[in-house]
Amino acid sequence: MPSSKMLGDKKIDSHVNESTESSSLCSHERGSGDDAPMRELVAQNPMYALRNFISRHRGLVYGAGSGVLGGLQLGTVGWLKSSISPFEIMLCRGIIFLVSVTGVSWSAGADYTVADMVYYIGYGVFNSFAILAVYVALQFSHLGNVTAITFNLPIPSTILGFLILQEGISYWDILLFAVNLVGIVLVAKPPFLFRIGEDSGDMEEFLGASIALIALSCIVMSMIMSRKLSYRGHADAALATVVCGMISIMLSSCILLYTETWVTPSTLLEALALPAAGTFGYIANICTVLALKHERVLTVSVLGTMSVPVSFIVSAVVIQDIPDLISIVGAILVCLSTCGCLFKS
Repeated sequence: MPSSKMLGDKKIDSHVNESTESSSLCSHERGSGDDAPMRELVAQNPMYALRNFISRHRGLVYGAGSGVLGGLQLGTVGWLKSSISPFEIMLCRGIIFLVSVTGVSWSAGADYTVADMVYYIGYGVFNSFAILAVYVALQFSHLGNVTAITFNLPIPSTILGFLILQEGISYWDILLFAVNLVGIVLVAKPPFLFRIGEDSGDMEEFLGASIALIALSCIVMSMIMSRKLSYRGHADAALATVVCGMISIMLSSCILLYTETWVTPSTLLEALALPAAGTFGYIANICTVLALKHERVLTVSVLGTMSVPVSFIVSAVVIQDIPDLISIVGAILVCLSTCGCLFKS
């Protein structure tokens, strides 16, 4: 009898397992049938697929947009540098930033603490000094050199992200920013590396590179501040932009009053390029803050290096500085590192 009962139990268990597997198979088949119309819709409507990708990877899209628009901003400033003061460009940029006051979530501000406001002010201070340093560096050095140094963000961002935010680092991350670094060096062709055997004692180039390094440090710190706000759940891109605008206006106004370097645009093209540079910077700033709400500092910094090939293209098309083969290879490596970042995410 015991053996018969055990046999019966085995038969019952076997029957239950077969029923379960059969039900799972039917359910899977029904699920596949339900998914078929969705796959057909994606195949027939590429715009739906694009919107679906953007909604699922909005942080990557914002980061890439920040890099592209940042490159356009620096390319425009590089074109204006011979006729318009960098402090005047920064003042115009700050005024445009104040447009975001209409988008600030004032009701959410009731939950902000003193620490939140410190992070907002810190973001504004670091961001403003970074842009001021970039604009001044462009007065002494080439656009490619300044952009390559300023937006070589992955390495310092990864280090500070690990030390301050405890964000992890993988071997893939190390490979990505190694490729990125090589590409940036090839694009910029720093004189102290590529002028072997020539007189490289150009103090202006050295001064421009030094100021660009200061800008790099400030940009990384501003990204850390924005990421801190995201961790606290109080990141408002509009408020961060307004704070940046107010600090930029105060800083540039004081410098303009002291140096008396205000210059009225002499042509219509210059008059249009001045607010265009500020607008590019405005949208890039919004995209950066939004990207940091969804992605790590390293990911956003790698995407931000898209500024290098973009400013490089602007320099070649507008300023007629035709790239050589080494620079083209470098731009390709920068783009590959960005694509690798997108693939990894």
